[in-house]
Amino acid sequence: MVPKLAIIILLIALAGIMVPELCPGAEPERKVAGIRLGISATPKCVYFHKYEAYAEHGLPWEWRSKSGWGLTPQLDVTAGALTGGGETGFIGSVGSSLILDYAEFGLELDLGINANLTDKRHFGGQDFGSILLFGAHTGITYRFYRGIGIQYRLQHLSNGHIFYHNGTPNPGLDEHLIGLSYRF
Repeated sequence: MVPKLAIIILLIALAGIMVPELCPGAEPERKVAGIRLGISATPKCVYFHKYEAYAEHGLPWEWRSKSGWGLTPQLDVTAGALTGGGETGFIGSVGSSLILDYAEFGLELDLGINANLTDKRHFGGQDFGSILLFGAHTGITYRFYRGIGIQYRLQHLSNGHIFYHNGTPNPGLDEHLIGLSYRF
């Protein structure tokens, strides 16, 4: 699932680079910063929660219909703490997202992928198989007047067996996250 999504996002970004007239009215440098709190979405032997700060930077392309719907690619960066099994460690990520929005209503739908790095592979009895984890997420944000937004995100993290042999554990982690942000 994640590799197909990555290819779709890459193709859309390449189309915007190669054919800039497909991107009329791009919003210059869409910037968002915020915080998110998360909990495990599925039962595991270890319960997890996460705290993170994040920033989003819009890429210089945007596809917007005359009716007001738009599609915007962006870069995402996070840094925070992941706690589980009585241990807390650093987790950070870099990735990209596609934002589908209707500007007049303040609603944004978010779909993206990212690479995550933790400072440990084991959290109590949970072994992620690697400190490098891949993520995929979907979410929804409602943006109030003056740029303040609230967000819900469902996110999956795992090593995906991309760089590791099949004998490596790949338990993964599904999370519910809520967030508060400000759009500059």
